[in-house]
Amino acid sequence: MVLALRPSLLPMLGTMLSAIVAVALGLATAGTVVPVAVFDWPHEEQRIPIAELLCVCAAMVGAWSNRPRLWTWDRLGGTRTRVRAAMVATLGVLSVVAVALVLLSSASGTENTWLLVTNVLLATSTVYLLAPFLGAVPSGLVVLTGIFLGAVACNMVPGLYRVVPYAYVGSQGWTAPELLAGATIWALAITLAVMAVGAHAITHGSTPGARPRGTDAE
Repeated sequence: MVLALRPSLLPMLGTMLSAIVAVALGLATAGTVVPVAVFDWPHEEQRIPIAELLCVCAAMVGAWSNRPRLWTWDRLGGTRTRVRAAMVATLGVLSVVAVALVLLSSASGTENTWLLVTNVLLATSTVYLLAPFLGAVPSGLVVLTGIFLGAVACNMVPGLYRVVPYAYVGSQGWTAPELLAGATIWALAITLAVMAVGAHAITHGSTPGARPRGTDAE
């Protein structure tokens, strides 16, 4: 069901969306974080930078905006359509990581700031990996939920952050997982990115179960 939008409301809607985006970007560049603390000291508060959440939302919007085109390619079939779908995932992941690099200098945290890039690569790759099977928006929501649940778990279980590849900001900046070498985190992030591209190539970017009802009948 598609809701009709009056043309006279489009300028107002555009203004509201522009304001929301501007506020989000302002918070991200200012290094604003979302604190997560179920338990107080000695359990350390976990902080999630707005910049990371914004990057996940950007990946979700990017995957969603390409969905109709991917459905059309799927009907055509063939190797060329698989390559196109794989390129969509590749460009989607790389563009969001590029945004993370821009935000790196102003993001919260003074130590191990390289973890912002690996966090974004892990989260964005997961969005694109799940998108062909769950849909773009549900995939983004799953990743956002997972980020917050991970923060809750790291706050409730002291020392858990030492083995979690997705790093959260502590009182001294990003806390690198001591029991995981830096190469391990990069390897996991790159592996997820490759899997996301492969999933798009295999499925042409989407599976029948992830499409809205009635799309194939159009």
